[in-house]
Amino acid sequence: VKLAHPDKTVIGFTGDGGSMYTIQALWTAARHGIGAKFVVCNNGGYRLLDLNLLEYWKERGIPEHPFPSSFDLSRPALHFVELARSLGVPAVRVSTEQDIGPALDLALSASGPFLIDWVLPHAPVDPSVDRRCGQ
Repeated sequence: VKLAHPDKTVIGFTGDGGSMYTIQALWTAARHGIGAKFVVCNNGGYRLLDLNLLEYWKERGIPEHPFPSSFDLSRPALHFVELARSLGVPAVRVSTEQDIGPALDLALSASGPFLIDWVLPHAPVDPSVDRRCGQ
């Protein structure tokens, strides 16, 4: 989007699990000077897979049980600031509400790409909430 609209502010949001499939986009942004901003919502797990698996179990009458350990991204913890910097993108980690404003100011004032690693609590999935879109 940023390449098609270089004059626009472009901020991409992704989860920590999904970002692990496409983290090389940061290197591309740094290499080509693409000023897109990135926010990784880092909750330490593949939340979409948790939700999809709950739906699968429900449809097949399978009792809920612990999710596969491969869905847990907290051991070892992912540090997207370090990943981003190793790929040439400045980054900051936020974990409190007070950190969000200053982090956004940094991202939006950067002329090139910038990443915010937004650490969120890994709250249990609530199966009573209708999440047909996986959100």
